[in-house]
Order: sequence, then C-alpha cells, then structure tokens
Amino acid sequence: MASIGHVLVGAAASKAYWSGQRARWLAVAASAAWSALSMLPDADVVGFALGVRYADPFGHRGATHSLTAALAGGIATGLAARAIKWPARRTAIAATAVLASHGLLDTLTDGGLGAALLWPFDLTRFFAPWRPIPVAPIGLDFLSPYGLFVSLTELVLFSPLLVWALRSRPIATPRLAAGIALWIAAVWMIGSTDPAREAVMSRLLREDTAYSSGYSEAAFRTLAEGQPEADVRGRLGPPREEGWFYFDGHAMEISGADPPAGCRVIRFENHISVKAMEPDACTARGVVAGLSPDEVAARLGPPPEACFDYSWSPTQAHFRQRTICVSLGKVAIVAAGWR
Repeated sequence: MASIGHVLVGAAASKAYWSGQRARWLAVAASAAWSALSMLPDADVVGFALGVRYADPFGHRGATHSLTAALAGGIATGLAARAIKWPARRTAIAATAVLASHGLLDTLTDGGLGAALLWPFDLTRFFAPWRPIPVAPIGLDFLSPYGLFVSLTELVLFSPLLVWALRSRPIATPRLAAGIALWIAAVWMIGSTDPAREAVMSRLLREDTAYSSGYSEAAFRTLAEGQPEADVRGRLGPPREEGWFYFDGHAMEISGADPPAGCRVIRFENHISVKAMEPDACTARGVVAGLSPDEVAARLGPPPEACFDYSWSPTQAHFRQRTICVSLGKVAIVAAGWR
C-alpha cells in the first residue's frame, strides 16, 4: 500500500480513542502518533539495505505484519501508556487493532507478496480473496504517474475514514446518503471486475491493450493459485514477455537448489532472451541475448520463480494487465488490473 490508507486508519483511531476528551491542541499530535503506529510494521523495509530478502520471515510483509507482532506491540504500547498514567487496557486494545489492521489491509493489495499473518506459527504469506488496492511501487519508483494513481486510489477507498476523522459535526442524512452512494460507486469502479465497469474504465483511461497470440480472457479466468505451470502455457500459449528469477530466496530454500553465481534475472520477449540484470555474470555462464528459454534453462536450470506477461500497450498507454507468476512450478499470483 501507499501508506495513505494506513495513515487514515491511524487518524480515525486517534479520534475514536480521544472521543469526548481530546483537547483541540492535541488533535494533530495525536493523529500523527496513531498514524505512525499504524505504519510501524513497514519498518521492515530497512531489511532490504541489510540484505534481508523480501520472502524471508523478517522480510517485507513478514513477521512485523503478523497478528502476533500486533499483539506484542499493543501490549508494549499499553505498558507505556500506564507509565504516563493513560488507560493501559484501552490503549493496548486500540494499539493492537491499529497494528493488526496493517497486515490485514496489505492482504487486499493486488501484487507483491502476501502478509505473514500467522508468523511464527506459519510462514504462509496470505492474500484476501478480494484485492481492490493496487500495490504501491517501492522506493523512488513511487514518484511516478503510477505511484500517483495508487495514492489517489487509496484516498478514494479510505475517504470515509478521512471524513470521519476530520468532521466535528454530524452530517445531515440526505448528504450522508448521497456521500455513501458516491463512495460505493467509486469502490465499484476501483475494485469490481464487472464487464460494465471494465467498459467504463476503458473509456476513461483510453486504453490501448494488446494480447499475445493464443491468449483468451475466458482461459485466463480459469487459472488460480496452486495450479501447475503447465496449465498456464497450455491454456494461454506463450507469453509476450516473461521474467525468470534465480533469487536465493524462499522458493530456492524450499527446493534446495543452489542459486547461480550472479545472472539472477533474465527477461524474455517473444520467446527470446533480451536482457539480463547482470550481463557480465550471465555472459560468463553462457547466457547472452538471443537465446531461447530452453537454451537458458539448459545453462542455468529451470527458474524457481517466473512471471509471464500476456498483455501490454503498444503506445505506452493504460492497458489491462494480465500476468501470471509461478513459484516452484505452481501458480502463485494471478494479476488482472489496470496499468
């Protein structure tokens, strides 16, 4: 997430916590403090600079996003509240709810890895069945048109929390009903896959989507997480672009395979390798531009993880993303959204 949703959860929690007893001069400081608490699980991103991998237990969306960490953080916050003579139990419950909301909301995003909600008892990364929130780019990539799109989407989805946190007077019933109806329509526009909504989005975004030969929307919608990788190619044909990932990550730890020395990412276009993340390391292993996937696999072995793109925009306009990612030979992500 772009953190806007997390910030608004914190602001709403602040208003609920201080309801009826908050001094006006504390409003901004209290909202900032609760919003910071809501975003605290994302402190795990510092692990990237320390060599911690995304898929590791303490990687991004890992242990810090778990319900166990939320409970521990809530208890610690409650003890701190007792030290300054605030209601310890009430503070602990509110803090636990705010911290738990972070991981739960991240399961509603349409990309990245899921949240390790049950760590340390289960390292599974969970996603919700409905994922209306577009995943936010990490780092400087967030400062892009797509990053702005993600931010505006979150602002719309969480706008009721913003209104409730800022509004001090009740809203008249007719205006409230109109606002709710408008918000429901906006959520439908963002998160629905209804054909009518897709047609509206197509017109609004002026889409220009092209698909790989052999692709069909009906076949794409039959694919689900856990199915064999062979089903993807069998139903959709060869993708236009694909990325092979030889990371020393979770998938390789499970498989027991040794990662190649360098040459960790290979990109193919129209079934021909066109780019390597580490060209010198790949050349040393006999992997150069122009090889087929079979030839690359003969040199490096099959990749533990890969993503297949079946759609793109010839004019660099908005398009309907249709991407399948696999891990250890099984479908891990089915991504259908707008890009």
